[in-house]
Amino acid sequence: MAVFVPLADGVQVDIVHILDDWVISNRLWFVYDFPPWDTPALQGLSDGVATWWTTFILPYLSSDLLTTLVRVSDWTTPTHPEVAATIVNVAGGVAAESSSANVAVVVGFRWGLGTRLKRNKHFVAGVPEQEISLNTPSVSIRDALFEGYTALIDETREFYPDTTWRWVVASAYDDGSTRATQYWETCQGTYPRRLYPLGQRRKRLPSP
Repeated sequence: MAVFVPLADGVQVDIVHILDDWVISNRLWFVYDFPPWDTPALQGLSDGVATWWTTFILPYLSSDLLTTLVRVSDWTTPTHPEVAATIVNVAGGVAAESSSANVAVVVGFRWGLGTRLKRNKHFVAGVPEQEISLNTPSVSIRDALFEGYTALIDETREFYPDTTWRWVVASAYDDGSTRATQYWETCQGTYPRRLYPLGQRRKRLPSP
């Protein structure tokens, strides 16, 4: 089991999907600018991420992909309990067959200028087959993902309550050793869209 490294005033947000009878997910990190948070603020984050995903990303993915929920976990404590959730149950907006569940477009997230740490990233599954040619994502899907993830920077600041949540990139290790608490910086968006490769998800959760 991986060593738990807390994120001060932070949470992990999982976006959970079903594709080809497999449960798959991607995570994001957020910190709260004015701790302590309360239940409405946590729910505001969960609802905000769900709205962002279904508005800016899901419409460009295959209808074979069903996004089921967004789940927020408190990452300040080793038990990292679930503290908020939003039921989604919305399918992708493209009526076309999806690529395999373990095939994804890799979207890397940028640290601040001059920081050289392991890249946080999403493996975006449910990409329509016609958006992949010779193992290369199409310009259109890369453009859609670039615009969608870029929008998350400003969208986060509008999640309830306004200007309290911050999308961050986080690092749990320093030179191969675990940190006492995760180092984080405000996410600067994604790497240039031309650098979105096609990759394979490293793991999937058990079948539901």
